[in-house]
Amino acid sequence: MEKQLLAKLAQGARRTPHKKQDLVRITLRRYLPRVIEEEAIKQPQGRVTNVEPWPKNALEKAWKVTDKCWDKIEKAVVDAQPAPSFDD
Repeated sequence: MEKQLLAKLAQGARRTPHKKQDLVRITLRRYLPRVIEEEAIKQPQGRVTNVEPWPKNALEKAWKVTDKCWDKIEKAVVDAQPAPSFDD
């Protein structure tokens, strides 16, 4: 533990009827849930986009078409990339 925290625990043990380890337990019980809520990574609520998802059968058809011509798609994507430039 950090020296400052240990010093505060020692001070708390002198000023209260509790031992250091009891002070840690009490503090965790009282404040840990609030700290967790404050520090938690907020999960996005709802959908990220306003675009409707594809129906399942349409998505399956698209994958079938993609599987047949994947090499053409990959080549088109590579060809569409601009030449690298270090002037950016």
